[in-house]
Amino acid sequence: MITLLAGSNALRHVGLKAYLQASRDHAIALSDLTLVEMRKSKALATSRESVRIAAQFPTQLFVLRRTDQILDEHVTCEAATHALFDYDETIQFAALCRRLQTLPPPPGLAEEMAEHEANARLIMSRLADQVAELEPGLVNAARDFTQAELTQIRTVQHIEDSTRRKLLDLLKQTTGSFILQNQDPGRRAPMLLRDAMGLFAFRYSLCMLLYYMEWVRVGRTVGKNLPRRVNDVVDMQIAAMGTFFNGVLSADDNLQIVSNTARRVLRGFGAYVGTDWRPPQPPDTDDGASPDARAADPR
Repeated sequence: MITLLAGSNALRHVGLKAYLQASRDHAIALSDLTLVEMRKSKALATSRESVRIAAQFPTQLFVLRRTDQILDEHVTCEAATHALFDYDETIQFAALCRRLQTLPPPPGLAEEMAEHEANARLIMSRLADQVAELEPGLVNAARDFTQAELTQIRTVQHIEDSTRRKLLDLLKQTTGSFILQNQDPGRRAPMLLRDAMGLFAFRYSLCMLLYYMEWVRVGRTVGKNLPRRVNDVVDMQIAAMGTFFNGVLSADDNLQIVSNTARRVLRGFGAYVGTDWRPPQPPDTDDGASPDARAADPR
């Protein structure tokens, strides 16, 4: 089965329907923060519109376990990815999708979505606090790399050993900090790199570093406003989770850049990454034209 992590913007993209219609073996997975993004404002109307396409393919729609529930999972092969799915929540979400498409809304749906909205706003507020706290250190870390090193990492071509060691050393630090803050506060024993690479913490740290490295690479000195940066952090979670699967579906170019770069970097480190899925390309035409495949490729 091909499983892609879907960002909230991809759920409304016409390419999503083309992807799901193409094969019953094509599936999408939604992370907890994708659901939060969907519900943070006007949850009932936004969710109804967001799942309009996905609701037509309930057997190809999956919900992942909450991020805090998968921190201890070591994913080193395709079989291990099954531990990332929340099958009970998947069943409940499919039922919710059906109710969202029912007009007039079933009794109790408005109240349920209002509760989801309140929870989503609380989570986004907490994320904003975390971003404001973490960002200075990550930006400074990214600035330790030269433009040549940033280009090597960005293109994943001819990465010098010194650049690779520098990135790995920084990843060890950021992953360790994440684990101590969010996963295992009392941990003192070191962790082997081969074990760390199978953890969400390692992959999320990599995606966050790549995000801020791109800031530095293009010479950005002033970031987006905080709400936009929080949305970007949500995208980095999607990019990190997507490395366990076959990629991401998103209309956001920055997310695609980080996702693709992270997948190549992880493979270079010898970590497990799901097989890349690419939309099928139409056969060459006699007139040499290059048909636009984006309708079936929600990137």
